[in-house]
Amino acid sequence: MKKIITLLLSLILILGLYACAADVPSHDWFAAHANDAARFAELYPVTEDNPFVFASYSELITHLQYGTGVIAFGFPDCPRCKNAFPVLEKAFYEMNMDQHAGFRGRILYYDMYDDREENNERYQTVVDYLEEFLRTDDSGNPRLYMPDIYFIASGTVMGNHLDTVESLTNPRDPLNDEQEAELLNIYKALIQEVEDCDC
Repeated sequence: MKKIITLLLSLILILGLYACAADVPSHDWFAAHANDAARFAELYPVTEDNPFVFASYSELITHLQYGTGVIAFGFPDCPRCKNAFPVLEKAFYEMNMDQHAGFRGRILYYDMYDDREENNERYQTVVDYLEEFLRTDDSGNPRLYMPDIYFIASGTVMGNHLDTVESLTNPRDPLNDEQEAELLNIYKALIQEVEDCDC
């Protein structure tokens, strides 16, 4: 019986350490992503000092499984993304998420467009993880539309927000002050769910 208890405690400890490691990247990770904010600001109307990092596929999956923080799916030609990401950045800073260490103090960005078009294994894996949060296409298949922002706590999706706000009928139009405030409040409420989670 003692051996079983010891084995279970060891397994819990290992999983706990792995989960923590998912939120605390190495020094090399920070070095590899040092120019991401500037690159991101070239694609989207965010500040030069934005919290977005270009996640690799393995970083994305690890974060979905074990991480805590924000994941943003988008692609550069998406006008809705250009409206959403500056507001997400503002919400992130207003909620002091940048004060957290590791991945939690950043927004992981992943461009899923090509994977989705190819309907490849990477895309199908992400769809499997997020299926319950996805809308369906005309054939009834779950599909990742963008921008889609996920708020994760210890590998559990606390919520997501697709698109911007319903009142924006033309996605190429900029958000007005009222629409921006509405979207900002949506993001801040979802960030608060991550912060309040004791999972």
